[in-house]
Amino acid sequence: MKRKPSALRVYHEESREVGRSLALVVPLLVAYEIAVAFLAPQIRNSAELAVAQFVRQLPHHAVTVLRYAFLAALVGGALWWLRDARPRARIAKPHMMLLEALLLAVLLGPAVERLVGHIGLSAVTVEVLPREPVWLPFLMSVGAGLWEEIVFRLGLLGGLFVLLRRAARLEERSAAGIAILVSALVFSLYHHVGATGEPFEPDRFAFRAVAGTILGVLFTWRGFAIVVYMHVFYDVLCDLRLLLL
Repeated sequence: MKRKPSALRVYHEESREVGRSLALVVPLLVAYEIAVAFLAPQIRNSAELAVAQFVRQLPHHAVTVLRYAFLAALVGGALWWLRDARPRARIAKPHMMLLEALLLAVLLGPAVERLVGHIGLSAVTVEVLPREPVWLPFLMSVGAGLWEEIVFRLGLLGGLFVLLRRAARLEERSAAGIAILVSALVFSLYHHVGATGEPFEPDRFAFRAVAGTILGVLFTWRGFAIVVYMHVFYDVLCDLRLLLL
């Protein structure tokens, strides 16, 4: 007789479903974009700006095609998930996934600090000028969690993994390992380039490279939604800590 999977295993499998990740991340992305449109902050996350700048270089018809393709992908993923869903007890509830992401966010800082030193992923935060509202760093933290995971984990890591598997014919573990490492190094390096980049310091680069590796592993093991909310919660906790100091 086939053994019934444990509740923990069912939760692990359900929480990694593409449709469930979309159902949890898309509302946050929409809320963030609405907040940015109404509040019009003077500072934006550099990963978000890089995507916007890339889009602005495209012809108008290409932007339209990309917009509808992105919406179609979101709707298609949700419909695929609903069609594939079976009438079983749903264990991976949204509040449980958010609680897991929060717990992982609390553990991320101490775990990486033990390896590379006592600095935080948000060691250099958005500098709030006297005339800027106090909510600005928190809005930027939400943007960082969303757009950095979209660019570096979903886009770069996921795209590189598919390329290595299909073009280079690498086995799954090797392709995942290379994709995680490359995306972590690029993720760390991007914080030090451009007009808004930080001065390069080995300890900060090492911290973000290790943090990016952990985020990459969690992306492949726990799914997109968990890593997005973990990143958002971590940055927000850093902002709260600085605000209370």
